[in-house]
Amino acid sequence: MTEMNLAGLRPWGGLAGNPLNAADIVIAGIPYDGSAVYRKGAALAPMRIRDLSAVMPPVTEDGRPLDGLKVHDLGDLDAGAEIESGWSKVAESLAAVPSSALLTVLGGDHCTAIATLAAQARRHPDLAVLWVDAHPDLCEFSRGGKWTCGCAMRRALEISSIGPARVVIAGGRDYDPEELEFIRARGMLLVSASELAGDSGSARMVADALEGKSLHVSFDIDVLDPAFAPGTEIPSGGGLSTRQALDFLRIATAGSKLVGIDMVEVSPPFDHGDITTLAALKMIFEFWGLFWHGKR
Repeated sequence: MTEMNLAGLRPWGGLAGNPLNAADIVIAGIPYDGSAVYRKGAALAPMRIRDLSAVMPPVTEDGRPLDGLKVHDLGDLDAGAEIESGWSKVAESLAAVPSSALLTVLGGDHCTAIATLAAQARRHPDLAVLWVDAHPDLCEFSRGGKWTCGCAMRRALEISSIGPARVVIAGGRDYDPEELEFIRARGMLLVSASELAGDSGSARMVADALEGKSLHVSFDIDVLDPAFAPGTEIPSGGGLSTRQALDFLRIATAGSKLVGIDMVEVSPPFDHGDITTLAALKMIFEFWGLFWHGKR
């Protein structure tokens, strides 16, 4: 495969290099895939996402410049060999980021969100979560353990003390029966991929549920159909197109105060022509645009 020519280009569209205490955006990588039970590779994502960020222009798709947006990259944080014992150290580092900055975390498998959400709940006590994923990850026990990716949100909610009613799940299409029971018993809003793909007003329903809240988006790239994101641990047919996901994010977050996003489950070894990584970067940059222009 021919490598992308990045000669003369700077990471993060040339926006990075600002001091932490002055940053509008703070990036951190968590290169961990120890919870991935199907296939490894997501630990390589932070490096690949950073490298290819140089191809992104600092302008949103609707032509609004990101001039003046100050970005600081903390680098990678080490979760150790096991997320069960390593999440707290990562969460401490993320929680120290000034609360005025939008936190952007590059996973890693989805269990990296345990540390991210624990930190975000400290930075923003009124936190709500939009969990964009083909899978709810709400199992008590999955594929041999309680700290595998099928349990990621279950563990994150326990550790962070975020109430399930403050979580919206979007893009779901693969479920274990116990996950659906958990969702129903706790009154969680689940909007499936088929609802989002249709013109049903479901994105506006999500926006209504999140109105006025401090919002963190946990974005698993497998919410996209494998045609748009083949480089992921568990590809799931019937997903969103990149276009549909971008439109959903714009509508669903319109009335919220954006405080963070984590992009997880990008797996470069299974990607084709970097299309999964580039889709992830498009989501990140457009989310930054929603944050930046929403403040002005």
